This record gives sequence, structure tokens and C-alpha cells, in this order.
Amino acid sequence: MMHVASRCPSIDTFLGELDSLGANITGDAVVEMLVRSRLGIDDVAPYVTPQADTYSRRRVARTEAYEVLVLTWLPGQGSGAHDHAGSVSAFKILSGTAHETRFARACDSLVDPIGSRELHDGEIGLDAGDVIHAVRNDRASKEPLVSIHVYAPPIPELRGFTSRAAEEVPAAAFLRRRLPHAPVVAIVGGGYSGAMVAAHLMRKAAHADQPLHVVMFDRQTSIAEGAAYRTPDSSHRLNVPASGMSAFPDRPDDFLRWASARDPSIGPYTFPQRHAYGEYLRTTFFEAVERAGAKCSIEIRPEEIDVVDRIDDGWRIRCSGSPRLEARVVVLATGHRRPLDPLHQRWSGSRARYIEDPWSSLALSAIEPNESVCLLGTGLTAIDVLQSLLRRRRTGAVVGFSRRGVLPAAHRETALPLIDPLRWLEPLLRPDGRITTRSLTRQLRRAIHAAEAGGQDWRQVVDGLRPHTSTIWRALPSDEGGRFLRHARAFWEAARHRMAPTVAREVSGALDAGIFRTAAARVIAARGALDGVALTVRRRGAPAPEVREFDWIVNCTGPGSGQGTGLPPVIAGLIGAGCLEGDPLGLGVRSTPEGLAMVRDRIIDNLVVIGSMRKADEWESTAVPELRVHAALAAEAVIQRILQPH
Repeated sequence: MMHVASRCPSIDTFLGELDSLGANITGDAVVEMLVRSRLGIDDVAPYVTPQADTYSRRRVARTEAYEVLVLTWLPGQGSGAHDHAGSVSAFKILSGTAHETRFARACDSLVDPIGSRELHDGEIGLDAGDVIHAVRNDRASKEPLVSIHVYAPPIPELRGFTSRAAEEVPAAAFLRRRLPHAPVVAIVGGGYSGAMVAAHLMRKAAHADQPLHVVMFDRQTSIAEGAAYRTPDSSHRLNVPASGMSAFPDRPDDFLRWASARDPSIGPYTFPQRHAYGEYLRTTFFEAVERAGAKCSIEIRPEEIDVVDRIDDGWRIRCSGSPRLEARVVVLATGHRRPLDPLHQRWSGSRARYIEDPWSSLALSAIEPNESVCLLGTGLTAIDVLQSLLRRRRTGAVVGFSRRGVLPAAHRETALPLIDPLRWLEPLLRPDGRITTRSLTRQLRRAIHAAEAGGQDWRQVVDGLRPHTSTIWRALPSDEGGRFLRHARAFWEAARHRMAPTVAREVSGALDAGIFRTAAARVIAARGALDGVALTVRRRGAPAPEVREFDWIVNCTGPGSGQGTGLPPVIAGLIGAGCLEGDPLGLGVRSTPEGLAMVRDRIIDNLVVIGSMRKADEWESTAVPELRVHAALAAEAVIQRILQPH
């Protein structure tokens, strides 16, 4: 597949040679091409565009087989520790000196430096894809560092690792061998839910003087963050104020104290940066491990589980990269499902301009400010992508398509008291009644109208309903739950999951400037080329489809859901083995209020579920105010199970 012509004959010749390699591009072949090409700084001059806040990445060409970028680093700029997620990277220094530090991953998932080198003007390097490194232009340098990179295949994101602070060492629990007869608890997943269950287990086991060995299976590069909180984009904010984001239900001000100690301007109703919250979670997790009792040990295995089998009074876990493990209890904290591809059966042609994973920050950074972008979805995921696109002054239009075309609402600038819904809610929940989506929405609209007539705000009604949402969801019959998903979900989530005020102002500015707009529409077909995508869409109420052309398409439909769609293999395997039961709406799996797995009303007391897979019974199971309670309950259920005689 041929590239789109660049602005330089030498570059076009180089890209033509890359095209001739086909889909199986090797690092050695690219290195030979870089040597032969004799590309110099003048050849890439149009792509050398320094930025004051971070090093710049300019796309020269992108196909499904490779991507070519020019990177420019001002003195003092550098990357964090990262790898290339398996993609081959061959590069040439065109100007300046690159200072590279290489790292190795330690037992606690942090990385330690193991060596360094300098690469000077004209030197060529190769990374087979599994090297963890950081690159910088020295602060004392008198010139920019400029390099040209070939990635094969294109990298969706640089997988960031967390470096250990100088002179720190892993906590003793990571170095300690499992005590004989210590029960083993396996936690599948190391995002918020998995890390907080582990933290609670460390506390509870130490308090009970209980031997315990915890094994966490997680392929993330940095523990505790999960997809939401590892974003490197400083414009991405929490959508819950600091006062509501403690990791512990019994310490409600924990995050607020942590955040305000670092930044005194942060108050109870501040919406801090999301990557700062990821740092808080990681710190909280490591502090809990540091305080673990002498009988507790923990290990992190950066692996994907192949199979979990039921054995007598426990589970056998098999991974392709390590010995099998037998565990007394398994905790399933698999996080959100991967986004579904809404264009899977509607796409033809090249997918080089289709970003399927909206959290691929590196892919988004390759979009030029003058290029048009279509966002498939208009929820909070789309808002994240829009913010990333707005980091550079944008002239290219951004259009969001969704079935309803509804954007998330904004939080108020100041905190508001909740309005108690029990007066109108209790009659709907009576055992002798049958709650329906229609009766619920009717009463909710009446409550909002009454609040606004009295000078109050609709948000007070919605937020007052939040503590009762799980009760309402469990009371809805299955057919009414399906009706809610089809007809009311988009409107509820737009009102319930709101933008931070600063984010809302940025979005409003983009709307007012005409840079961003939304439409209620359905995509019928997509035809991709190397330089753009033609979408056939039908707007709501339009008599006929229309064709719209965009430079890029980004899938912003959010985490997957629905019957048989995108389940993690370990979940699908356990459902197939009869150890988990999926719900009729495809939201997750059945569980008790404590999170114990339930199959045909039978409780499996050594299999615990936490996170989005509990949406089937709880609905509210993806945000911190609920997850922190679920994590504490899950840990208590685990401790009670392992205290039983074996």
C-alpha cells in the first residue's frame, strides 16, 4: 500500500522503499535503508516544529504497516520511561545529541535504571520493541535534538512506566517468600479495583495476624492506575470533585488531604488532573504494602491468564509465561471491556486513518491541527479525545456523531446540597408495585421541574438519586432494564457523568468557535484511504444518507457491553465452565452485594467480582465512590473465606 507524497524527494524515495517491504518490515531492513538514504536535517525541515511544553511529534507518513515521525526536543525536554509495545523502532539522529537511559522492571512493577548511552548526530539506533527507556535532550544543550523514527507497525501509545525514586527499594512484602501454608489470593487485574482490594487485604491480614500471599496478574506497565488515570494529558480532569475521591470509605478526606498537601490551591470542590489521581492510587497501594505484616507477601505477574480451573476448595491458574498457580480465592478485577468497533462490518479499504482505541495517546498526537476529525460517540470518552486535539491551536473541524447527539452536562462551579428523592421514590419501590422505565423517568422529570420551580438545580435531584441507583436497578424487571438501555441510558449518563467546570468551558469555547459540533446520526458505511475516510451517515430525521469526508476517525463509543461482546478471556472461560453467570442484558456477571459470584442463585464464596462486571446487579460499579465500598466489601469477604478451616 503506497504512502501519500511528502514535501521532499528524499523522503518520498525513503517511503517508497518502505512500501516495497510490504507488511513484514524488520528493524534490520529499516536500519539498512536509513544508512543508504543519508537523510539529513534539511530533508525534514518542514516537520521540525518545537513546542514549549513538550517535545513535538510530527507525522511524515502512516500506513497500516508503518509510521514515520520526526521528533523535536528542545533543551531540557524528554520522555518518561516507556516501551514501544512490541513495535520495532529504527531511528536516526539528525541534529543534536540524544541521552538515553535504559530501565528494567522490578518485582513491584516500578522500573530501575540499568544503563545509559549517548547517540550523536548521524548515528542510527534500533529498538526491537521490548526495551524500556527514556530519551532526553540535555538541559545544557545549545540546540534542539531532532530525530526521524520508523515504527512498524504503528504504535498506538507509548506504554509509560513509573521510575523508582532515588535510593528507594521495593517494600519488604515484595521481597518476602510466601510462608508455608499461607493462603494464596489471586487478583486478576491491577487497576483501581484490583489494587485497592490488595491494599485492604494487606491491612486486614496484618490486623488479624493472618499469613497471606497475594498474587496480582496485570499486564499494565504501572500498577493501580488503570486506563482512566494513566493519561499523560494534563487537560484530562476528574469528573468527581476531590472531596469525593478518597480510595477508602472509612477515610473520606484521604485524597483531599494528599492532594492539598501537594497543591494548597486544591479544595473540596476542585477537580484535579486525572494523572495526579493515578499517582495517589499508586502511592496508596505501595503504602499499604509497606505496612503489611511480617506474615504477608505479594507478587505482581505482568501476564495474561490463559485459564482458571476449579479444583477442590480453590482454583488453578494457568499462564503461558509462568508456572501454574493454585489459589484459595480468586478476585476478578478485570476493569472495563475494550471498546467495541462500531464500524467492524461497515468498513472497506485502508484503516490507517482509523483510531480504534481512543486511549491511544500517541496515535492522537499524530493528528495535525489542520486535519478534520470525526468522533464516533459524544460522551466523556469523546470529550477526552477533543481535549487532546485542542492542546494545539486547531483549525481542522471536529465532529461528534452519536445516536442521540447528546453531550455530557457540566458540573456547577460550586457545590450544591443534594435533594432527597425518597418522597417520590419509595412508592415506586414498594414490593406490591412494578417499577418501569416510564414511571421512573416521569417521576424524575417531575422532581426536576419542582426543584427548578423552587430556585434549585436539576443536578441536586440527579445527585440525590445516586445513593439509590443500585436499589432502583435491582428493582427493574429485566425487560424494563432493556428498555432503559435502549431509550433512556444516553440521557441519564449525560446528566449523571458530567464534565468538570474547566473542561466544560473548554468544550463550550470549541463549540462557540465552530471548531467542534455534534449531530445525532448513524454511520452506515466507511471507506478508508491513506489520506482520509469517507463516511456515509444518516442524520436523525434526514430523508437520505449523506457522505462526509474526514482526515481521521476516532472510536469514542466507550467501554464495550452487550451479550458476548469483548469479554476478557478469563471471564468468558469461567462463564463457559459454569463458574460465572452472565446477565440477560450482557452488562456483566451475577454477584451478591459483597461481590461473591453467583450462578443460578448458588453463591461461590471463593470467587469474587469487582468493577464494571458487577454492573449487571449494581449498575453503579465503575466510579470511585462506589468502587471504594465494593473493594472494602470484597476484601472482607476474602478474609472471611481464608479464615475458614482449610
